[in-house]
Amino acid sequence: MTTTWLVVFASIVGLVLFAILGGGGVLGLALVQPNIAELKLWTLLTWPFAYPQFGIFDVLAIFFFWYFGSDLERNELGRVRFAWLLVAFTAVLSVLAVFFGAVLDPSYALFGLGMLEMMVVLLWIAQWPDRMFMFNIPAWLFGVILVGIQLIQYLGYRSFVMLLVFVVGMAVNAFVARQFGLLDKFAWIPRVAGPAQPRAPKPAKAKKRKSGPTVVTGPWESSTVSKDDQRMDELLDKIHAQGADSLTSKEKKELMQLRERRRRG
Repeated sequence: MTTTWLVVFASIVGLVLFAILGGGGVLGLALVQPNIAELKLWTLLTWPFAYPQFGIFDVLAIFFFWYFGSDLERNELGRVRFAWLLVAFTAVLSVLAVFFGAVLDPSYALFGLGMLEMMVVLLWIAQWPDRMFMFNIPAWLFGVILVGIQLIQYLGYRSFVMLLVFVVGMAVNAFVARQFGLLDKFAWIPRVAGPAQPRAPKPAKAKKRKSGPTVVTGPWESSTVSKDDQRMDELLDKIHAQGADSLTSKEKKELMQLRERRRRG
């Protein structure tokens, strides 16, 4: 099971609990606290799956999380790294909610997948800003519209805690995403740990021949094999440094083709 589907399944379980226990029965999972002294630590990670209330937007949030999260997990991060990214995003939003809630309004409430889903969608848009949505709307414009809607909503409801959590959360989570190797188009966002540098391939040792004529190499000789070996070394180095899940689907397919060519050779 992928990380995206695991989160979707947990959200569906949260909806089922809402139906069985009612809104008050799931408040123990939501980040709803009157003050820091009464904060329940597990709610820092369980609030995305708590639904003390339910509406059509909760269903849409689950769908969009699945749609955009699957793409990020499949093509960029892999199952394990995407899971850690979501944990980091959730922790950042939780800390910001507790901090701004304690300063401005201790009656804050953070629950449901909506806020985390918005961070994932905006990350997808920032990763591929030139992709096209329906009616040929570029992704970056769709992102501007989404952010504008959220800001108007929070301002209209005078929900200043959630407004700050949303705005500051976007900035901090962009920094977090850079540490996972995303958002290369935003090189001005600092990356503490630079990208893993692939080791230079070792020069192939010449095999000793017992007898026979010396073969002279020249520009007529194909360099396909050496290029294949170099590319395979780069992919294997990436697996060694970041794990097998760090390969994109394209890189996994490429690695299989290189292995097949080497086997035939």
